[in-house]
Amino acid sequence: MQIRLIRSATLTVELASIRLLIDPWLAAKGAGKSYSGRGPSPLVDLPCPVDELLEGIDAVLVSHLHSDHFDEVAQTRLARSMPILCHARDRDAIKAMGFEDVRAIGDAIRIGDVTIRTTDGRHGPPEVLEDMGEVSGFLISAPSELKLYWAGDTILCPEVESVLAGDRPDIVVIHGCGALWNGKGPLVMDAAMVMETLRQAGDATVIVTHLDAVDHATVSRADIRAMAAKQALATTRLLIPEDGERLDF
Repeated sequence: MQIRLIRSATLTVELASIRLLIDPWLAAKGAGKSYSGRGPSPLVDLPCPVDELLEGIDAVLVSHLHSDHFDEVAQTRLARSMPILCHARDRDAIKAMGFEDVRAIGDAIRIGDVTIRTTDGRHGPPEVLEDMGEVSGFLISAPSELKLYWAGDTILCPEVESVLAGDRPDIVVIHGCGALWNGKGPLVMDAAMVMETLRQAGDATVIVTHLDAVDHATVSRADIRAMAAKQALATTRLLIPEDGERLDF
């Protein structure tokens, strides 16, 4: 398996001869929305041209329809025939964008030898959930491959803890920027939640993404590294990749 962080939550996953693109946010630096009023996001450029990023993609996974997870650039640049895999609640909205092959994942969907199912999460504490809406993650597996849990835009909550304990994934990808909405949150994990996820994940490798790219973040890569070092958790199980970095498992 190879995982490549593109930027923020966007990444590619290659396993069992299938290449997946997750939550494409393809806007140029500063060409998207501001989520806090501090300035337009994304805060950084893509690490490669969009054409290069989209080459060889077999399917796109969309966790929810927020603009930093499936933006207008992605909706325009992806081929209409590209398989889009999503939660059932988003299927009609994505079909209305003009995509011809939109598949609701549900409990299990297969593409080649890869099996994908959705997982639940909470996009922040109760006071922001009405604004944030529902989100999902993905559990991705294939014969002779490690099991990947991409938790998505969620805080550490019972739904996430259930996947960690019950499915025992080998690799866990979490979002760790501690973003706020109108001063409330966090909308995704903060540094303390990242550390607790690492503790609950057993022997799994934990990869922290969704960092240093949105204007409503409160946690950086440097913050997480500092907390891990302070708590003596700077182990090989905690990975904080840079944009464009490839991780091989």
